[in-house]
Amino acid sequence: MSVAPRDFTVEGIARDSSLSLGQYGATYIATTGTNINGKWGCITALDDSVFSTLTVSNWSGASTSNLALRAGITIFGDFSLINLTSGRVVAYNAAF
Repeated sequence: MSVAPRDFTVEGIARDSSLSLGQYGATYIATTGTNINGKWGCITALDDSVFSTLTVSNWSGASTSNLALRAGITIFGDFSLINLTSGRVVAYNAAF
């Protein structure tokens, strides 16, 4: 797994801050059993949630099955597919 170098320019810091503040928009997901494709930079669980599939390209183990998140937890990564077994999440759009 290669990790992209951090961008410590003013623009890079602003982009990272905008993601954490939701400035690029988000997708509310409460549908279970359906693959939802997109490009997200972070995911916040609104309820205790379980992902049957969560595809992320910059974690070890590119596809994560049966991942459980407690309500209020936020995870960061380069997410491209979400399939919930239960719960509700907000997936925040990636900056690029």
